[in-house]
Amino acid sequence: MTTFKQFIALLELSLGSLKDRLGSALVTLIGTACVVGVLISMLSIGAGARAMIMHTARADRVWVLKHGSHGTGDSSLSREAVLAIADMPGVRKDVDGKAIAYGAAFVGVEGRKKIDNARTTFALFGVGAEYPAVHPEFHLTAGRMFQPGLRELIAGKSRYELFKNFDIGDHVRLRGNEWTVVGHFETGGFFDGSLLADAPTVMSVFGLSTFNNATLMLQSAAAFDELQAAVKANPSLDVELRPEIPFMREQSKHLSGVLDFVGYFVGTVMAAGATLGAVNSMYAIVDSRRREIATLRAIGFGAGPVILAVLTEAVLLVLPGAILGVLASWLLFNGNIVSPIGMSFRLAVTPDLVALGVAWALGMGLIGGLLPALRAARVSVTTALRAN
Repeated sequence: MTTFKQFIALLELSLGSLKDRLGSALVTLIGTACVVGVLISMLSIGAGARAMIMHTARADRVWVLKHGSHGTGDSSLSREAVLAIADMPGVRKDVDGKAIAYGAAFVGVEGRKKIDNARTTFALFGVGAEYPAVHPEFHLTAGRMFQPGLRELIAGKSRYELFKNFDIGDHVRLRGNEWTVVGHFETGGFFDGSLLADAPTVMSVFGLSTFNNATLMLQSAAAFDELQAAVKANPSLDVELRPEIPFMREQSKHLSGVLDFVGYFVGTVMAAGATLGAVNSMYAIVDSRRREIATLRAIGFGAGPVILAVLTEAVLLVLPGAILGVLASWLLFNGNIVSPIGMSFRLAVTPDLVALGVAWALGMGLIGGLLPALRAARVSVTTALRAN
């Protein structure tokens, strides 16, 4: 009998006796489903953050930061610098000849979730009047725009849906200052978890003297080089231009990297426990079939088919658990809105995460079945046949 036929015969015998080992099989299946479900659900936070940040990114939009800064948090721009850049060639103008650009300043504020009253920090952005033109994906869903010079703000979709005191007409205290909510908006992206207000008012109320960044629209994506040359030709400007798509991709890596680390850490800890459980189950299966395996070895079955059959059985035991874990994570988590670090976004169970979860489970099966498979292949024919 060929090696392949020996493998098939051994696998058929193993699967045929599965009903007699239903308890061990269910332990392996449920353990695998829990590991895959938790891993995918945890990693869906990072995937959702990446999708949210990149969703509205445009090739013709540019962020202006202080030279050498890593993001908006450690950047500062003077009003004069923002005005100078807005007046440069390559920047798109509106019908009145005004540059479609604005400077932004932000501060961290706190709010409480509706569901459990938990306190969370998020951003209040002070933006210029050109904000809607720079972000054409922005649209008011209710109320009106804030007015310059007044302590008025508008709340993004995930902010007013999940947090208290952001209904239109509400008065909310932010770091000791009372603001009035006058509108709700959506952008479908990064700003949906934020509050927007008039930049000069925010800077005055919170004692800020510089912008954190500026954002502008180009005449076209190809105009970036023209604007870049103009900025470099002005030695008084200590700034750098960041095209939005690569800039947002870089920012999403920083954020999702932290979230993914937590997901992989939790998944690895759970996988270690589940894999030990799978090892124990497979050892029990091998021990219960020692006489059968020894008999097959005595009539000519090789060690290779035995190892392959035990490994395949282990993989087949974890595969339904992987599918169950994927389905559970999809049904329970995909599309849910979360605010883990002050930013609100929807969890995303992507095809890549599904593939990762299945591969993770298969790896667990292979690791969990390897030692028992080697043990089965090394069963002493004489000892096994003499065992009770």
